[in-house]
Amino acid sequence: MALVILVLSVAATSPAAARPLVGVQGISAFESDAQAASDLDTAKKAHLGAVRIQAFWAGLQPANADSYDSAQLTALDKVVDGAAQRGLKVILFADGTPCWASAAPANIKGGCTGATKPAVYRYGPSDPQTFVALSTFLVGRYGAKLAAYEIWNEPDQANENYWAGSNKVARYVALTKAVYGPLKALAPKLPVLTGSFVGGNGKWLQAMYNAGVKGHYDGLAVHFYELPLDSLRTTREVQRKNGDAKPQWLTELGWSSCYRKGGPAYRQEHQCLTTATQARATADTLRAVSRTSWVKAAVLYTMRDENADYRFGLLDAKGNAKPLLATLATLLKRPLSGALPKPTIHLSVSKNRLVAAGSASLASTYRLQVVGNGLKYVATLRANRLGKYRVVLPSVMPREGVRATFRSTWSSSRTARAHR
Repeated sequence: MALVILVLSVAATSPAAARPLVGVQGISAFESDAQAASDLDTAKKAHLGAVRIQAFWAGLQPANADSYDSAQLTALDKVVDGAAQRGLKVILFADGTPCWASAAPANIKGGCTGATKPAVYRYGPSDPQTFVALSTFLVGRYGAKLAAYEIWNEPDQANENYWAGSNKVARYVALTKAVYGPLKALAPKLPVLTGSFVGGNGKWLQAMYNAGVKGHYDGLAVHFYELPLDSLRTTREVQRKNGDAKPQWLTELGWSSCYRKGGPAYRQEHQCLTTATQARATADTLRAVSRTSWVKAAVLYTMRDENADYRFGLLDAKGNAKPLLATLATLLKRPLSGALPKPTIHLSVSKNRLVAAGSASLASTYRLQVVGNGLKYVATLRANRLGKYRVVLPSVMPREGVRATFRSTWSSSRTARAHR
């Protein structure tokens, strides 16, 4: 078991908290009309309240700042309007800088030739005002259909697929500061989200504060996958240290059901779960944040499995429902509520060593403490991909006269106890 993550002192829940908006990503403007309609119907039947949709800037304005591609705009209208017709709010984000606006180096390989131009698209705009114009256009066009507007996508990603180049933090903060005022003037009640980060250790966020982002957003968009609760807590701790009480919007969340017998434990750095444990981990997370006042949304990634590495979907690649879909339909049929399931712990002796074992949610990490004969053993750990854990304690720990606690780092009320 990996020993990870410090236990933080942030209060996780509030009895009077509003329930977060639960949604899904992966309904694309580039789908066929039939598939987009089917996916939106699936989201509605699962009792979801929102969809996160990309506005691909390079497709919308391929030529210049003065014109929009009518086919691309019609396609985006289709999914935004389709969501609204089903009572689903849209969390809209824009990224993918067109060639004419990109800050990509002039000598970048491929330049602006070819069909996709990905190397150019992944750089931010050379002039933030070009993105301000796009953002105000989109917010003005879709207005009340939006739940929030998220500025860009994953600028901190190490692979630089979305935000390449030098001075990443300063350039992203400058973009946020440029966009925020005009959007608030246009739509004062619409939440404008910054951050859109995947890193759960707080370093990107602190760098954003250092660059002056505070005061230029209504919420932080965060993309946390295998350890969502711990990452939420760590981020909240960094917020509090910087005097920031704005809420977090968990706009990407999920586990991949890429487990196959004899297959790898991880694919593309994501833990492989079974379809059943994928559903259970997701439900545990939603229950855990259901009364957390500072978590305003939880958006699942994604509607459909993409390939062998990315099986995050509610549906498989052929469109068949996975257990996650039925779990959501049941869980969200009524107002979301609950808490993490209580873990279990059992003490035994194997080969003259004390062993602590049990089950725990994949959504959290846990603090194991074993005390006996004046000795104390403490470790922070997580369950394996089947929701189980087993720790062989050091030989100096006594085998009798010990007591143990196993406690979630998210909620101290989720504690299991054992004596031997």
